[in-house]
Amino acid sequence: MYEPLKRFQTYRGKDIRITSGSARELPPGTFAVLAIGGGAEGWGLAHIGPDGDAADLGGEYYFPTPEEALDFLHQLIDLMLDGGAPGEG
Repeated sequence: MYEPLKRFQTYRGKDIRITSGSARELPPGTFAVLAIGGGAEGWGLAHIGPDGDAADLGGEYYFPTPEEALDFLHQLIDLMLDGGAPGEG
């Protein structure tokens, strides 16, 4: 069943923000799903490091919807926490 997309959420203990603003406004340690061109150009992913620096997690790759970007971010967090062990996910 469809669940509404929440602007602020936590997944496996990691804070995630969905925003059309700048990643620089987010607190350190936060993951972000960012609207590119207000969402018209796609959705990107970033992580805010301990010093407040934003790292682009997708490079040149953008997602057509925020839900797809969020799903991919969940997979990245799973990989980070589980180490990509076979049979997980």
